[in-house]
Amino acid sequence: MWRTEPSQILAAIILDLLVGDPRGWPHIARLAGALSVRYEAILTRRVQRGVMLGVVFWILVTGTIFSGYVITYWLCERLGATATWLLNTLIIYQAIALTDLHRHVQAILQPLAAGDLVEARLRLARIVGRDTESLSKPEISRAAIESVAESLTDAIVAPLFWSVIGGGPAALVYRTANTLDSMVGHRTDVYEKFGKASARIDDFLNWVPARICAVFWCLFDSTRRWGVIRQEAAAHASPNAGWSEAAMAYALGVRLGGDNYYGGQCVRGPVFNPSGRVAGTADISRSLAWMWRIAGFCAGFLLLVSIFLSCVRLK
Repeated sequence: MWRTEPSQILAAIILDLLVGDPRGWPHIARLAGALSVRYEAILTRRVQRGVMLGVVFWILVTGTIFSGYVITYWLCERLGATATWLLNTLIIYQAIALTDLHRHVQAILQPLAAGDLVEARLRLARIVGRDTESLSKPEISRAAIESVAESLTDAIVAPLFWSVIGGGPAALVYRTANTLDSMVGHRTDVYEKFGKASARIDDFLNWVPARICAVFWCLFDSTRRWGVIRQEAAAHASPNAGWSEAAMAYALGVRLGGDNYYGGQCVRGPVFNPSGRVAGTADISRSLAWMWRIAGFCAGFLLLVSIFLSCVRLK
């Protein structure tokens, strides 16, 4: 069940490239989101939000989804090895979302290039948590680029990393945990304590993948920047997000990070590449090109690791 299968990882990558995320289809993230809303409503009906309640919440949502996987895997085993192979391949495929990320960002780029800031802000709001209603053209560009940089870890490297570590089940747990972090892992009055477990677990699961991204960025951009990227990443509130954002800032030669507004409240963040120029519309396309480049090299590396582990297991 937990074995690394290179063929499943390769097939999942090909499926994502060919199909993306078809709207309306059952999906791990949508299921986790629905369960999150339901369990949160039940748990907080009579009990005050706190850290331990957040732990219970995470276990309930993840446990429900994983229990469903175990039952489905058991049923697939009755049908044969092909059925279990298909099940785990589909899970890994749903855990990655590179093509869908590209589509979302391209959807922002089109109205932005045409000068339709209202539509660009609406589309940006679908992929970022910050307030977008009054963002200027450079601020929209910066937000889109930062989303590309941060999501490179979430959308491809981390799910593939955990697929290598533990196959489909590990990819399932990762995608569920990442979804829960996006649902409740916020530093607001409501979720500061309740979402702490979800946020910390997501930080743990992304720790190694974020640094793998940064390593490949330095290898194919400039190895001399590792020190400054590490230094600037350490200033970010997240132990992981700053690595890819800093690397992207230097690769593009633009200034990223800084102040953002969430629910009308200003949240001050570190600035990456302070001497860089202001991000523009053309930099969004360049960030997507970097995304595909780094994702390709990381995916190839992790696929080779999975092949090596598979060969070791067979000896």
